[in-house]
Amino acid sequence: MKLATIGVILGLLISISWIMWGFFPMIGILLAVTILGGIGYVLDAKGYSLNKLAIKMLDKFAN
Repeated sequence: MKLATIGVILGLLISISWIMWGFFPMIGILLAVTILGGIGYVLDAKGYSLNKLAIKMLDKFAN
């Protein structure tokens, strides 16, 4: 559930910035939390971990 939690936190951060600018605050919060939380949940359910994703990205950047 770590990636789902990270997705939800990112969604809330994006939503807070939307609120600051005034773009549909409640819709923005619901969409961002739902979408990013769902992405995190799916990645977590498939067995991805933050360490594996970071290692893959670092390997791609190194090559």
